[in-house]
Amino acid sequence: MIDIKNKVNSFFIFNSTFGPKEGDELKRILFYHPSQVTQDARKIQVGLCEAVVKFMTTFSTEPCEALQTQSKRYIFYQPEKDYWMVLVVRIPYATKAATTSNEKKEVIEPSVMQDFLMSAYKMFRMFIGPMKDIPTEDIYNNCEQFFTPYIMSRSIANDINNVIQGISYLPLEKNSFFRVVCFIDLLEINYPDFKCVSFVYNDKLIWNGLTTDDMLTLYQYLVQTLLPKQVEKEIQGGAVTAAQRHGRFISPPEGIRNADDLQKLHKVYLMREEDTETKQYYLVIYRTLSATVCFTVDVTTNLSIDTFRSLDAFIGPQLSTIASSISEQCALHALQSTQLSNTDHSFIYFNRLNLAYKTSAPSSSLTPSTAIKPEVLSIIAGIHSDRKSLGNYGEIIIKTPDEYWVTGKSSNDREFYVIIQEKNANLKDIADEVRRICEDQMKGIFFYPM
Repeated sequence: MIDIKNKVNSFFIFNSTFGPKEGDELKRILFYHPSQVTQDARKIQVGLCEAVVKFMTTFSTEPCEALQTQSKRYIFYQPEKDYWMVLVVRIPYATKAATTSNEKKEVIEPSVMQDFLMSAYKMFRMFIGPMKDIPTEDIYNNCEQFFTPYIMSRSIANDINNVIQGISYLPLEKNSFFRVVCFIDLLEINYPDFKCVSFVYNDKLIWNGLTTDDMLTLYQYLVQTLLPKQVEKEIQGGAVTAAQRHGRFISPPEGIRNADDLQKLHKVYLMREEDTETKQYYLVIYRTLSATVCFTVDVTTNLSIDTFRSLDAFIGPQLSTIASSISEQCALHALQSTQLSNTDHSFIYFNRLNLAYKTSAPSSSLTPSTAIKPEVLSIIAGIHSDRKSLGNYGEIIIKTPDEYWVTGKSSNDREFYVIIQEKNANLKDIADEVRRICEDQMKGIFFYPM
């Protein structure tokens, strides 16, 4: 794990149109981290980035993406016209051409940095709104209040979950899935203002009612921010309380006990599957045992505390029963998976269409996987970020100096990576083993040519 506070040199957002005149340079800086950096140092660094961005426009119509010096790497992201987000990290600098393996391990992958910026913006847009729609007098304060806790709560690491950002789905047997669907349908019929947009069990998604892009952002908010705090509270509370068995609203964090709490509900900008454009909704989140359900309510709806009390009485008992049933199925599935798992080889599966993500070394947001070697991770990151390397259908096998074999396969926007450490293997041995792992783990999801 690479701690963001130690490795990130700076993170800032600027818009050159906010201070076009000389002497107004600080007005261009909407946010800057770390806060203890002097104003002069901020102006110098942001000025450098402005110059680079402007210089690159003379050579390309595409926006500037990266700049690297001897000791720093700059990654640029332009989320909206004239708005730039920049992440700067320190990189090892040696006088010799070759660096040690330890130094290489410390270098953060450019794709990880790029995805960090994109995820930060999407989270900001979801909870605050598009930057262009925020009044100039408010945007500085909005950025400060959102990005300060955001960046301090995140760690940026060369971890497979950062290289490939996806959604971990929970496959259920058909009867259990139908129970979930029937529960959602019945709830939306009885409470038509409340639309279910996600059903999550632990950190795995069962039901999605949002566009794929919005679902990834909401999913990351749940599993990286909200649910870890809830789990910590539940652990500190000891035995499961009656309220936890029955269920409770967890957003706002204190719950919904009276009419005043309704004013604390988060407003979010989302696009549901039936929407044609992004709209603002209230986000209502309810949790029972390990099951978490998210609802949206149009912001024009008049909220009533009586409605929420009725909703609580309706959801609690049914969701508790469903959560208990899913728990039993997950326990049985975990036991079967342990019995069937007879290989030390690692694999990663990713579907670009629905962002489904599966790995042989599952990890939570609190304990990222460190099983994959940095050089192997760098290879996977390169293949994943360069979609042309495999094409719509393709396969590549790479051998590293320390006897790791990395296989990448693609088929119809689905990717499958296998990491094997085998000293005396040849290409045929690796290809046969990859085929066996694919057939065992994917069960027909990933197709081979005839």
